[in-house]
Amino acid sequence: MKRAFRVDLKKLILALATCGVLLTSINTLFASYQVHKNAFIKDTLHANQVYATKLAQVTELFLQSVNSQLNVSAYHISKRLDDLPEVNRELERLLNQTNSFDSLVVVNPQGKIVAVKPDLNVLGKSISFAQLQKVKQQKPIVLDPFMSPAGNLMVSPTYPITSSEGEYMGFVAGGIYLQGKTILNRLLGRHHYEDGSYLYVVDGHSQILYHIDENRIGEKVYGNEVIEKVLEGHTGASEIVNSAGIQMIAGFAPIPMTGWGVVSQRPISSILNELGATHRTVIYSSIPFTILILALILVVGIQIAKPLTLLAKQLATFNNKQTDATRIFAWYFEAANLKHTLLQSNRSVRRVIKALDTDRKTDKLTSLHNRLSLEHWLGNAIRGEVGLSVLAIDIDHFKSINDVYGHSAGDCVLKELAALMMCKARSDDFICRAGGEEFLMFLPNIVLGEAVCIAERLRKQVFEHTMPQGIKITVSIGVSHWQGGTTTIEQTIELADKALYRAKQTGRNKSCYIDSV
Repeated sequence: MKRAFRVDLKKLILALATCGVLLTSINTLFASYQVHKNAFIKDTLHANQVYATKLAQVTELFLQSVNSQLNVSAYHISKRLDDLPEVNRELERLLNQTNSFDSLVVVNPQGKIVAVKPDLNVLGKSISFAQLQKVKQQKPIVLDPFMSPAGNLMVSPTYPITSSEGEYMGFVAGGIYLQGKTILNRLLGRHHYEDGSYLYVVDGHSQILYHIDENRIGEKVYGNEVIEKVLEGHTGASEIVNSAGIQMIAGFAPIPMTGWGVVSQRPISSILNELGATHRTVIYSSIPFTILILALILVVGIQIAKPLTLLAKQLATFNNKQTDATRIFAWYFEAANLKHTLLQSNRSVRRVIKALDTDRKTDKLTSLHNRLSLEHWLGNAIRGEVGLSVLAIDIDHFKSINDVYGHSAGDCVLKELAALMMCKARSDDFICRAGGEEFLMFLPNIVLGEAVCIAERLRKQVFEHTMPQGIKITVSIGVSHWQGGTTTIEQTIELADKALYRAKQTGRNKSCYIDSV
């Protein structure tokens, strides 16, 4: 009779242990990839929405500035509309004073162009009926994009001209080209685009006003849900497929003054490529550790197999009266230890996942650095032996803001203060949220005196700034300076905290400093 096939215990243990480690590692890497993929996409959605909102606000401010300039010229022209040379001088003054316009015209109530600068072949011509109907609202508006007689696609902000008695006398309009090196393109195009990211602007009729591909300017886009949402006045972010069939992460924000929309988007493929590169680095880094684990399993497996083999022989002679029953217990104990070893291995892998997941160095609420990032930065600062000043900043009576306006308003105040600090900071300054309403600002190569001045400027700016929902706040600031030597950075931070405490105790809304001893 043939003997039944039996697997060698040593090989079985090694095979099972090896498979367990490899499968666990694969499952860990896969789970980590999925978690980080979702996190990357979520962060990109938020970043694109913030970027689109910022560009929308910048464009709105530009158009408001344009309106203010046209308002001044409209006032001067209303005083001497019958004096054409004076009108032309006013247009020439405005054109030379600012680079906001490519051309300027004055149009009478019947839609006839009565003055133009620079000299173009449009004098005496009439604007279109649709444009005339729109300006009859007699209020500042931006005309829909149109083709100029010179063949340039352009938009035109307008401002009505009225006499001192309130009689409508026409309007003054500034022409802004949409193609070429224009003021609008310089405004929107001076930002960096990487990994296929780009932005575009559409008007209220889904017509492209700005795009990195100038050939697409003037094109109408249909069936794009992001454009539909932004033209309805919504701000947000979503995953879409663009007109080229590419999956994109898009953030969008409207420009209320004109009804335009700004869309910032990045291909999902670039995110996945970045994520793939990160995980390849993780895999390559974990190979030596994995090899070490497998070598350890080989050694331990051989040692485990010897007593288990002896136990199996004893079990084969179970009816023998001299069978040592305690060794059966020993076998169970060894098996339990194997299980324990595998569980320990799983715990080690989960710790690796947790370490990867917590390797995010940005405060979610304010987008500032967090404590983890601070430790890394301080380590570099110590090694670089660069002198720096420390500002410990705390919002006065922040609890009362939460109590009166709610925690949501308190979060908005924290975000607004963070944005205000970032706006005033240098590129090599380091700002982090230390916890709650307290922030730390590190100023490399800034001596104590300069740091105190900077703290005072910041305090005054916060005092004069109006937070969301009309909330007014003040801050107290503690200042200290680190120049190396026997004083540690940690001690310098403590000095800044003590100075902050002194500012709190002596009335708040002030800056105090303590020099290092």
